Amino acid sequence: MATWLNTLRQRRGWSVALLLSPATIIVVFFLILPLFIVVRYSFAGRDPYGAVLPTFTLQHYIALLRPLYVPIVLRSFQMAAANTALCLLVAYPVAYFIAFRARRFASLLVLLMIIPFWTNFLIRMSAWIMLLNRNGLINSVLQSLCLIDEPLKLLNTYGAVMVGLVYGFLPSAVLPIYAALDSLDRSLLEAAQDLGASPLRTHLRVTIPLSLPGVIAATLFVFVPTLGVFVVPALLGGGKNILIGNLIVMLYLEFRNIPFGSAVAVVLLIIVLFGIALYMRVIRRVEGMQS
Repeated sequence: MATWLNTLRQRRGWSVALLLSPATIIVVFFLILPLFIVVRYSFAGRDPYGAVLPTFTLQHYIALLRPLYVPIVLRSFQMAAANTALCLLVAYPVAYFIAFRARRFASLLVLLMIIPFWTNFLIRMSAWIMLLNRNGLINSVLQSLCLIDEPLKLLNTYGAVMVGLVYGFLPSAVLPIYAALDSLDRSLLEAAQDLGASPLRTHLRVTIPLSLPGVIAATLFVFVPTLGVFVVPALLGGGKNILIGNLIVMLYLEFRNIPFGSAVAVVLLIIVLFGIALYMRVIRRVEGMQS
């Protein structure tokens, strides 16, 4: 009997390994191996012609502390924080409306939030160029209403970059907050109202605390991708607001400084991993407070 059980367990182990092998191969060859190559390149040298030298050096990481690159890192964090704050300010009321007020139209509104993901991100950002340029729709409407005498400079500005960032990452903030609000136990809200709590007090003391996991997830889903975005500043900012993502692209494609670009990419990866670890820790603490 024991021999038969051991044979059955071995067969199950082999079957599980066989089922997991395609995913394992994909992860190893398309994630772990490229990541290892990038990390290795970040410690390599570079000759004057851009070729990678098989040496070991820390100069690329030290170069990030130069006055030329520190403002880029700080600007990236500043714009990521600003975009996250704006997305949360807009996303929470939208998610609340869908979860509590939309009723039978909730599924349709969620679908409308998902539809932008079906379109290429580059195409969506390019559409804003047609809206924000001097002869675009916004300036044309303002001039037709006699609100302005000459076209405003909307494109290639800080405001244009922020508009593009909010537009691009707003659905990533709405969906997790909506999921948290939609799964909220409505009886808790009714109990708070029965105990004499006003709608505002109920929202502040019950709804918001119970939806914090969704808010934290939305913060992660917006802040982390914004750090590495490069399309929005390049198209809507005219290259004036360089972020970490733009720096990596420039180092790889324009300056052919692959080791330095790899070092910047590794630093960005470490920041992302730190954010994920912080998110997991905060989620555990919030769930512990709610239980």
